[in-house]
Amino acid sequence: MNLFESQRALCQVYRKGRLPASLFLVMLMSITAIADGPIASSSFVGVEDPLSENGAWAPLTSLAPAGTRFQKNNGAYPDQLISANHAGARTTAVLPADHYSEIVVGHVGNIINHVNNVGPTVRVQASGPSIDSHYLWWASGANGVNNLYRIDANGTTYTANPIVPTSPVVDGDRLRLISRGPVIYGIKNGVRDFIYNTGPDATKYSTGTAGMLAYADPSGAVTEAEITSWSAGAAPVSSGTWTSSTFTGIENPLDEGDRWYPLPGYSGFKKVGGAAIGRDSGHNASGVWSITPPATQYSEVTLGTVTSGGGGPIVRIDRNNNGQTGWLLFLGADSPSYSGIYKMNPDGSFTAAQLFTPTTIMPGDKWRLTANGNTLEVFQNGVSQFVYTTDGSYATGDVGIEAYGPNFTFMAWQGGDTAQAPTAPGPLATTVASGR
Repeated sequence: MNLFESQRALCQVYRKGRLPASLFLVMLMSITAIADGPIASSSFVGVEDPLSENGAWAPLTSLAPAGTRFQKNNGAYPDQLISANHAGARTTAVLPADHYSEIVVGHVGNIINHVNNVGPTVRVQASGPSIDSHYLWWASGANGVNNLYRIDANGTTYTANPIVPTSPVVDGDRLRLISRGPVIYGIKNGVRDFIYNTGPDATKYSTGTAGMLAYADPSGAVTEAEITSWSAGAAPVSSGTWTSSTFTGIENPLDEGDRWYPLPGYSGFKKVGGAAIGRDSGHNASGVWSITPPATQYSEVTLGTVTSGGGGPIVRIDRNNNGQTGWLLFLGADSPSYSGIYKMNPDGSFTAAQLFTPTTIMPGDKWRLTANGNTLEVFQNGVSQFVYTTDGSYATGDVGIEAYGPNFTFMAWQGGDTAQAPTAPGPLATTVASGR
């Protein structure tokens, strides 16, 4: 199924009500960290067909068998209306593997039975057997298809693989698609709209360049899929070694200034009512990449609701691993005897390293897991509970949190460099920036 056919099919599914709106309409209220200035950009001033700008652009021929290209006329849009033909272009500027592509939506025709889309692309393959392959944020109005796609191409044909739903757009929206390690995520008007870890995927793209794509329905006009401006640059990077949060505000997915990312195979968390809550009914796990903690590190949670499920802090997560990693202190609300330190294996399983039965698991309790060499130590409200010597796996990495189900929540978290940890176990007063 090509992109045109798949978006038509998805449109029909959405309209017939077989997928609930909650899957692709996401409420988000967070300001995200923005990287340094762009490496390449254009506001498409002037008139040109096909778009070149002195060799700054190269076409994506795989998605345009009839030769559709971008043109510019104080904006960028397709130069012809042909079914299943997309205007696609990639920058010829050199970008790092971790980069962003950002567009400002000029106009998308939002008419039922019309398909009009625009979107930024990252990790576009500029050569080789997978030329033109990329990740695409395919954006349209409320009557259209809105999805993150992986496009697998070979120079002449392509396959469109929908990954996660995204929210509808309106004219003037600013869409930034970011590739950072194995994670692909989107920022709309400064707010995280979606995030996805490609780690478990059999096909993935780890390097490449940036670009854009547009499709105008043949029954309309080429200007119904217009991009006002485009830019690309380096993705955000880690800064500092310690950070914390009291989960103030509302976000879904959890972002907090580009602090959190989901581990492979997980959706991660949201925050509402002063608590971090798992998005899925099963396991939820997220790491912190806004900082780079040293090998001697800790992660501490302050418990919120603990009516069922379980969870706790994680240390030494490998953010670039294709599977889950790290050491987890799991506190079992339903079965306290299953509490203990678990090794998180890349195949998605958990190996019990040392179990114990906590005296209490109560809201407001602070549970800390520290890592120093091969030694892990568990603290409850500042009091050591036990020490465990590991097998040497996971010598360093990120810190994070894990929860089983939405009824085991956290009202605060802190972690990173043990040397920067507050000496008193009292409650956190405020969210502390990560040093950006």
